[in-house]
Amino acid sequence: MAHAREQLRSTEAAYRRAIKAVGRGLSIGDTLDMMSAAATRDDLNCALSELEHSRHRSRLAMLESGIDEGLSMSELGRKMGFSRQLAARYAHEASRKD
Repeated sequence: MAHAREQLRSTEAAYRRAIKAVGRGLSIGDTLDMMSAAATRDDLNCALSELEHSRHRSRLAMLESGIDEGLSMSELGRKMGFSRQLAARYAHEASRKD
């Protein structure tokens, strides 16, 4: 989360600088070049992808622990904020990783 948060801050700062540059009359093309728009976007997408992957692994680990403690799929789904069916899919995925 820290990496994604830092990348979000960095991207926000780049866009704020870009808005100011356009406001001062810099062309969009030059502004996009100045802020390295493609690299900025790629860096943010990568950080968000890493975050989602980490969240997924965390959900799997929590679900496995809940199963080990004897919680049902319905209980796990309700406590984690998703359906019993999704909890069952996560449980199936977690069991394939072992």
